[in-house]
Amino acid sequence: MNLIDLLTTVLAAPLAAGALSLPSPAPADSPADAGPPVLRVVDVTSQGSARHDRLDQAWTDCLIEAGAPTVPADSEPRAVPNSAFSQDTGPVLDWPAPAAAREACASVEPEYPPVLEAATNPDFAAMAQTYVACLEAGDLHVRLLNDENLDWTYRAAYDVPTDSVATEDSCLLGTFGRD
Repeated sequence: MNLIDLLTTVLAAPLAAGALSLPSPAPADSPADAGPPVLRVVDVTSQGSARHDRLDQAWTDCLIEAGAPTVPADSEPRAVPNSAFSQDTGPVLDWPAPAAAREACASVEPEYPPVLEAATNPDFAAMAQTYVACLEAGDLHVRLLNDENLDWTYRAAYDVPTDSVATEDSCLLGTFGRD
């Protein structure tokens, strides 16, 4: 059985048994008065997304406009990641931004996908176990660090496969959906 067939079997069994229900698709980008933008699962994979970049950029620009200090482009060491770089303003934010700037920009700060946290997903515990089983089926042996989110660490005595990022992304999207 190849990896794709194995992943399909691991992911399909709980769904077919009615043990899990995939979350409803998220609506398209919602109007500004509907609250902060909500990231989709596909936005937080290793590849990221243009949408995630656009939302981060809007938040970064807002923070700078609200008075958040910046780090000069020629300073060393350079802040990482560069997603805090503003295309319009240029410099990287000096994090943490002041509370007043964060408060002023709360309405544009992207929120993490609700399906990926226990506090906002009633099926999270079962889905997290399915995700870990999928990772293990892909020879990526991990254990969750808590019951609240998908923070995990590698299990001792196992090698990390070279295609681990592809396995992580495939399992994340296969278990939690794209939205």
